[in-house]
Amino acid sequence: MPSPVGHALGGLAAGWGVAPKRDRLTAVVLTAAAIAPDFDLVFGTHREASHSVGAAIVAGFAAACAAGALKREPWRWGAAVALAWGSHVLLDWLSNDTRPPIGVMALWPLTHEYYKSAVEIFPPVSRRYWESRFWLYNLRAVAAELLIMGPIALFVLWRSRRAR
Repeated sequence: MPSPVGHALGGLAAGWGVAPKRDRLTAVVLTAAAIAPDFDLVFGTHREASHSVGAAIVAGFAAACAAGALKREPWRWGAAVALAWGSHVLLDWLSNDTRPPIGVMALWPLTHEYYKSAVEIFPPVSRRYWESRFWLYNLRAVAAELLIMGPIALFVLWRSRRAR
């Protein structure tokens, strides 16, 4: 599963072009939405409902409601947040998963099945902070994420700047 760095870059790449504003606050909102599914680690339900297209739709709806209350282009904010959240599901689906159940519950609430891509693009990250190789292992994973997602995110940012 990608680190927060990979997920943040994925969220920016996915939601930036749809967001109504392109500023620091938008970057913070999109990266927070992309990282948010991993808060399920606190509850011991990692890669379950929060790692699904259904959760992305719920997050987008919540963002649209919040933006609507502030009179701030609710459907564009909703779409941007849903895409950023959904990027988390996609990146986890494309990653090396070493802990059962393998995969993500991507199609919740339609099914509780776990899905895993046959193609693994992202190396796993370690949560075993007590091991001596923890930092080396995770630095390798973050480097791979930067090499893969960095150019994609930079291209999206560059492209949106040119479109203005």
